[in-house]
Amino acid sequence: MNIKTALVTGGNTGIGKEIVQILAGKGMKVFIASRSYDRTLPVIQATENLYGANTCEWLSLDLGSIKSIDRCADSFVEQNISLDYLVNNAGFAGSRGSTKEGFELAFGVNYFGHYVLTRRLECALMRSKNARVVNVSSKVHGIVKKLDFASLRKPTKSFSGINEYAVSKLANILFTSELHRRYSSSGISSFAVHPGLVDTEIWRTLPFFLRPILKLKGMLTPEEGARNVLQCAFVDASTNSGKYFSQCSPSSPSTLATDQELAIKLWEQSESWMNHYSK
Repeated sequence: MNIKTALVTGGNTGIGKEIVQILAGKGMKVFIASRSYDRTLPVIQATENLYGANTCEWLSLDLGSIKSIDRCADSFVEQNISLDYLVNNAGFAGSRGSTKEGFELAFGVNYFGHYVLTRRLECALMRSKNARVVNVSSKVHGIVKKLDFASLRKPTKSFSGINEYAVSKLANILFTSELHRRYSSSGISSFAVHPGLVDTEIWRTLPFFLRPILKLKGMLTPEEGARNVLQCAFVDASTNSGKYFSQCSPSSPSTLATDQELAIKLWEQSESWMNHYSK
């Protein structure tokens, strides 16, 4: 029996935790990539109690460190198995600063870290013949009017960090469309999805006085957000790969998010950065 495999970043909490359990419930072997084994172990135990031993496996991953991403990808590739589903879910909003390599923090973790991880897992994804990459985005990407490449190499500028968060989510959509253009013929489909405004730890670093505003907007549960994310993972790839999903259906992202020249520029610049900092 050929058991499908999935890798979920940030699968130890919030939406990621629910995604892990949904995929495991479909009979998949799920790799949970996160920073903390101690925080991931309860998820592994709970999932295996429901679906059986060896359902889950932990991979150490810090998306703010290229070396950590390389080690994570190596750990998976060394097992010489295919990767059928890659869910690039991990991220945060509201934190300020820079990654180890000097990228703006939200951009570096939410987008660039996932770009590098996906590229490092190319061989495993291609081995699947029908792999799917799901990039978690957000409708807040629409507030971005221009992608300033110089700012991506500087610490967070805005006080709330929301502007930078929006940039990272725009980048995820551009990445999705370009991944489709370059790799769909190689058996890799890609999807960007807005899960809805979900009540998770992603907002834990947001300034305290902004959090009640989110509550007033009506937040979804992590279970609801996870179902929204995975809705696009099982649709017809031939007609939906490369698209942006919202409310479980293909939707139109912002005009900037559909700029193919910008998507190519972001890909090429990201590839250059990746090659510079990776082994």
